[in-house]
Amino acid sequence: MPVKLNHYWSIIPEMEKEYVKFIITKFIPGINSLGLQTVAVWSVLIGAYSEIIMENTTSDLEIIEKALKDKQYKLLKQNLHKFVKNYQTKVLVNSGKIDTYTMDIRRDTIKFNQMWNVLSHKKEEYDQFVINEYFPVLNELGVSIAGEWEVLIGDGPGIICEGRVTDINNLMNNLQSKKFQNAKRKLKELIECYRSRILTFSIQKIKGYKSASYQLVID
Repeated sequence: MPVKLNHYWSIIPEMEKEYVKFIITKFIPGINSLGLQTVAVWSVLIGAYSEIIMENTTSDLEIIEKALKDKQYKLLKQNLHKFVKNYQTKVLVNSGKIDTYTMDIRRDTIKFNQMWNVLSHKKEEYDQFVINEYFPVLNELGVSIAGEWEVLIGDGPGIICEGRVTDINNLMNNLQSKKFQNAKRKLKELIECYRSRILTFSIQKIKGYKSASYQLVID
């Protein structure tokens, strides 16, 4: 079952050129060499918390634990701080409700991530609702649920619902629809601290014939 290490930061404006070079040529290759495959680096288009989210995944929590203790990771993080501020990390584990997660993401993908805490006394009702109603509604509205993640290490909210779409205009229309608003209203009876973010590619993984590379996405 996949496990994630997500990095969050904001770029120091005057260091942006040096930052891009460091991320693509040093930080991503270094992280990948520790067994944490970089899915993408995302820019937060709508929503608070951070400017950038870097997404790494692996199949084993022990790989993340080992990487975080590695001298190479500590040096990479130390050098990253020359170019960014407000750096944080989260370790996420798959809740097991969605088993279709894939690292292969279309080049036109936009993310719609939702976060919340489940009310403890409504956990069983919540599980049934998201599986049987909420996730199906999102899929009907063109939001493909890549996974539901539990925050194992890091600040809350404790659940992240990862959605992927390919048409941001359609997404915005659907988020205003009665179907979504009604589903979200029911969800909010079972949760607290609801938040959402829309993410777009900042640095994208490009598959080559023999290997993958990463490139900056320019608006």
